[in-house]
Amino acid sequence: MLMSATARWSYTNDATIWRQGPRDPVTREPTWGAPTTIKCTFETSGGVQTDDNGQEFVPADTVWHEDPTPISVGDRIVIGESLTDDEPPSRAKTIRKLGTWDMSFFGETPDHAIYTG
Repeated sequence: MLMSATARWSYTNDATIWRQGPRDPVTREPTWGAPTTIKCTFETSGGVQTDDNGQEFVPADTVWHEDPTPISVGDRIVIGESLTDDEPPSRAKTIRKLGTWDMSFFGETPDHAIYTG
């Protein structure tokens, strides 16, 4: 992925994401897409957020990134690279909220935030 000048110096860590697929028709358990890695920076904890259901929560992690790959509420994330796991490991956190910031004033693509529960 081509990163902006700001992202190249600020997004120096990795995070691994598993996208949630459809539920298994028999077990009703979620299925997971192959893990992918994004470049990011992160903060453990963060300020109070409100999810799509109006519930307030304090994020376990806030992850900032510039990757345009679609990420959704309900997907799982681990700080660091973890591409050997077909399914999210137990340490993976659920994505509860997403945010986007306009970076056009720098001539750059938008930045995104992931808030975990």
